[in-house]
Amino acid sequence: MSFRLTLLNLFYRYVERPLLARATDFGRVGARLDRQAARLHEPAGTHANPVRIPYEDGWIDARWISTGRASRSKVILFFHGGAYLFGSSTSHRPLAAAMADRTRARVLIPDYRLAPNHRFPAAIEDAVSCYRHLLKVGHAPEDIALLGDSAGGGMVMALLHLCGTTDLPYPACAVAFSPWVDMTLSGASHGRNAQREVLLPGRRIPEARDQYLGSAPTDDPRASPVFGTFDGAPPVLIQASRAEILEDDARAMAATLSRQGVDVQVDFWEKTPHCWQHLQGRLPEADDALDKAGAFVRRHLGTDPLETDRQAR
Repeated sequence: MSFRLTLLNLFYRYVERPLLARATDFGRVGARLDRQAARLHEPAGTHANPVRIPYEDGWIDARWISTGRASRSKVILFFHGGAYLFGSSTSHRPLAAAMADRTRARVLIPDYRLAPNHRFPAAIEDAVSCYRHLLKVGHAPEDIALLGDSAGGGMVMALLHLCGTTDLPYPACAVAFSPWVDMTLSGASHGRNAQREVLLPGRRIPEARDQYLGSAPTDDPRASPVFGTFDGAPPVLIQASRAEILEDDARAMAATLSRQGVDVQVDFWEKTPHCWQHLQGRLPEADDALDKAGAFVRRHLGTDPLETDRQAR
């Protein structure tokens, strides 16, 4: 464990976690995350371009994030985390830029509708709309990767479930960081890791779940994709920490995928906090995780340098 990780865990445990435990205005939580993002590392040459994605009689605001190395055809559809209550394309821009730089792809981050003003299934409906939009404007499914962290990781898996049960084609691959995929909250790690968890206040998880789901069933696979159908799904990479309360969500999701024949890789880090990948550029463990995730996406999108060189010859 790096010295920086030790300091980060102390900061999260004694500053960030108490703030989340006391929060009553999630709009203010989101605004704070946006301000924090401005202090995080971004690769040189990062560009962010706003875009509006048609949805029924309105629009979904989103941002295209790219670096100078980005391919025009290869894209990552990135769903931000935030317990379905907060988070934005601003708070997750640095992480998106880091993945764009590592994958040579452009990253689309939608500002999907948030609870409690927009309850389930608003978020996953927006996810489907964004994916359909990419297909409609000419992106082949094999040129699209899905990415998400925490609740966004749950949206990634829910979208894969819908690809397996509707007319939607599967993307090339999917990556989930510390995914929240089980709204029944049945994972034993909620109790086992309660003292080790440095960021998420466990007692607020049921509240966040209820704010999003309302009266919807907790085992609906569009909210709890651990109960989903994934026959024929593409390769999946899951990264999580052995010290977080959502550890067993990652394990259960990997088990569900594996039982249905999906090529799934699940990697666990020791003593890292929930979604530590956000600290890329400052935390060695975050850079290591993103390097592995980037290599996974490059391999399945065909943007690996070796593959690119072969195609050029």
